[in-house]
Amino acid sequence: MNFIKRGFLGITRKKGKSLILLAVIFILGNLISGAISIQQATSNVENNIKEKLGATATLEMDWLEYEKLSMEEQENFIFEEIGVDLIEEVGGISYVKYYDYNMSTWLGSESIQSYQGEGVDEEIIHYGPSMDFQLKGINYAPVLDFEEGKGSLADGRVFTQDEVNNGSSVAIISKKLAERNNLHVGDTFTLDNVVYDYDYETGEEEIADSRDVVLEIIGVFESLLLNEDLGENNDQGMMDWLDIDYQNTIYVPNKVVSAENFFQIEYYMKDDPEYAEMVEEEGTNFDYYEPIFVLNSHEDIEAFEQEANPLLPQLYHVVSTGDHYDNIAGPVESMSTLSRYVLFAAIFATVLITGLVVLLFLRDRKHELGIYLSLGEQRGKVIGQILIEVIVVAFVGITLSLFSGNFLASQVSDTLIEADSQPGYDDMGYYYGGSIYSDLTTDDVIASYEVTLDANYVLIFYGVGLATILISTLIPLVYIVRLNPKKILM
Repeated sequence: MNFIKRGFLGITRKKGKSLILLAVIFILGNLISGAISIQQATSNVENNIKEKLGATATLEMDWLEYEKLSMEEQENFIFEEIGVDLIEEVGGISYVKYYDYNMSTWLGSESIQSYQGEGVDEEIIHYGPSMDFQLKGINYAPVLDFEEGKGSLADGRVFTQDEVNNGSSVAIISKKLAERNNLHVGDTFTLDNVVYDYDYETGEEEIADSRDVVLEIIGVFESLLLNEDLGENNDQGMMDWLDIDYQNTIYVPNKVVSAENFFQIEYYMKDDPEYAEMVEEEGTNFDYYEPIFVLNSHEDIEAFEQEANPLLPQLYHVVSTGDHYDNIAGPVESMSTLSRYVLFAAIFATVLITGLVVLLFLRDRKHELGIYLSLGEQRGKVIGQILIEVIVVAFVGITLSLFSGNFLASQVSDTLIEADSQPGYDDMGYYYGGSIYSDLTTDDVIASYEVTLDANYVLIFYGVGLATILISTLIPLVYIVRLNPKKILM
């Protein structure tokens, strides 16, 4: 009788021991199965949420590190600005898909009205200077916000690179702003760049200088920011102020913004000789850019940070959408950490307990094994027989625990996440890191969490489960190798 047939007969003849081994593997298999299920679920959540967040990064001053400096170090610290050369150097990193750097300023207008939200008919009365329109400068002609889905071109066209390089007086405005003022592609409109001077005697601000900013409309965009699922939060007329600000954003080349900023600075230089002298001595550059980098994939964020950070001035660092995931994924990350510990503990327990059970069974069968060896059976075939007995029983136990462990993981993880999702996580709904925006919250992360029974989970579980059983069986098999059939049969 060959050893394979003996292995299967050993299972059926010793039903009691086979059932004990099956029960042990089933119980331990549930722990392994549950831990792997949770690991797979949290990994899927991370991938899904990071894909929704996108792969966007910017460069910012790390104020937390600055606060760690001593008072003397803070006083002597020289703040450096992020210049175009550095932005282009970082933008040349292989992980960057495309990038832009923006200037912005706020202007008012007497000829057009700003958009104030749906259902608002009356113009808001301002006390003091009114700066309703954000002039957002761009260097990336196709407009990065459109490429990334913040808005989409509804009519007209985007900029040409020549218009951007030359600082042409052309603009792209929102559809709602255009409708409110009956503006169309090809029309021109006027903004007011007003310089105010504070009168210390009256405590009022007076217009010191002004000039018209005439822009030609080459495109109209439609905002994609507004969340249509505001639900009860919108029943009492709550406005989405973020969307309102975006509707009043006007895209222009960076040089247009630079010229308007300098117009204001130039007035203060004429009005204050000491300020003008300081500017001339220090050669101050008033073009402050906000860089934004879109990476090829969210998986590239860490590698991009490693390459970009050494290029930055002191205390500057990369801020990315990956940071936002860390802020909102608290409950799921806790589950991932807990399941990792459970998995390691379950594997260790399986190796230890299954190994001891198999060793005890082998000691009870030493006379049987001694007979096989004394009749000339090779030790390798005897080991193979034992492996067949254990692996077949283990396969059945693992298969049963595959489904039960997955079900238990779903029930337990839902309870733990609910208990862990207490106030304290970043549920504000919006995240600002330079130009980075997201309305994803902890609730979105929890809603994406789902324990499933897919092919990837099945393959991993069978691989880990059978490998663990194999290791736990091979260790006791050293007992067979050391058996002396003559001593056993004497």
